[in-house]
Amino acid sequence: RAGGESLEAHLSRQPSPSLDFSPCRSTALSSGWRSSMNVSSPCLAAASVVSSALCGLNCECCAADIRLPTGGFHGTLLRSPRAHALSLFSHGHVAHHTTWSRIAADVPLFFAESILRTTEGACGSYCAGTSADWRTALREALSPSVEEKGRPLRVLPLDNTQAHALTCSKATGSLGHHFRVLGEGGGDALQPPVDKVLASLHRFEWIGLTDLMSESLCLLHFQANGSLPPSCDCDAPDRRDRLGRWSETRSQRRDPNALPADLLRKIDEHTAVDAALFGAALRLLLGRLAYVEQATGLVLLRCLDWHKLQRATSYVAGLWEGPDALLAPSDPLAHDESR
Repeated sequence: RAGGESLEAHLSRQPSPSLDFSPCRSTALSSGWRSSMNVSSPCLAAASVVSSALCGLNCECCAADIRLPTGGFHGTLLRSPRAHALSLFSHGHVAHHTTWSRIAADVPLFFAESILRTTEGACGSYCAGTSADWRTALREALSPSVEEKGRPLRVLPLDNTQAHALTCSKATGSLGHHFRVLGEGGGDALQPPVDKVLASLHRFEWIGLTDLMSESLCLLHFQANGSLPPSCDCDAPDRRDRLGRWSETRSQRRDPNALPADLLRKIDEHTAVDAALFGAALRLLLGRLAYVEQATGLVLLRCLDWHKLQRATSYVAGLWEGPDALLAPSDPLAHDESR
């Protein structure tokens, strides 16, 4: 669901393709609510209900648990790891330090956050630190106590959350995106195996990135409709009217560049598998866009903001440096500011 609201907003204005939430609702009803009725622990009961609700309402389900109807195709929208970790943390931190004006602006969100905070209390596991200062709280969240590390169920740990979503399953004891069942009988890990994560990634028919939102939507239109909206073409006169944009919603956007180097290193340590996932997803997206160029004769990649992308993701190992780098430093594209 990274950027899911922006994707929904765009597709709601399009005749095709459309989002189908029915598989998510079926997944939530078939496995989530039933399991929550049979557990004795208040923590497990609350976590199961929250997980089922988020799966059914927001499609925040474990990828392996969703079964698609005939004629549909499976897609995922991912995000660069530092940005995603900060967004997830910011959502939790703002929920713990909300204001009356924010509550009045979105009462249903306040109730949803209250339920999640109640679950944190039942489980004794907290996702956003204790300090009202977000940088201090982030440092706390990235340096959990020995007691927190030993909990059999943890709420919203920042460790490789996107990789977890692609590999978790209720069939193996998981409780969805927002929880890690790490105790006896739990099927989760803070660092999911990279090969399992990448195998799951390759099972998606469509892969998008919020870092390249417009280009991702162009690919989605081509895969669903066999054609491209005019604004996808770099040479189109209305190119400035881009197909879609991603925007942060329901929390304050945090800039990774505002953090000290040691805190960024901590984020990277907690998101190493997510970084490998992002690198693979970016290569797949660019390769598929290149195929669309060949199939249509239109230009999609030339107007990509390579500099912005490289600056934002330069920390991802092997992405911009090394034998398999996307852009070698000597490549003219890497230095041509006009592109």
